[in-house]
Amino acid sequence: MKERKFKELRDEIFPKVSGILENLDLKDIQDVFPLFQQKAAEFFPELSEADVEEAYPSEIEELIQTWIDVNFFGVKKLIAPILSLTKLGASLPKNGS
Repeated sequence: MKERKFKELRDEIFPKVSGILENLDLKDIQDVFPLFQQKAAEFFPELSEADVEEAYPSEIEELIQTWIDVNFFGVKKLIAPILSLTKLGASLPKNGS
């Protein structure tokens, strides 16, 4: 299996798929790419539209994961203990039972 760049998906793959799948409007899919490029630029100002077009989806996924790791490191460290406390609280007998 070969991963495709976003521009290849937009220009080559989706036009072929739209003829195969019923009720799939190619315009709806193509509208996603400019919106994605715009939102990517908001979160990652160092990326240009050309960078996004030339990127593989796995590269963008890794960039997003790294962004979450960097920006929410403290929150991620707190979630496990908080979830443990919630499970513990749920397992304790209720007063008045």
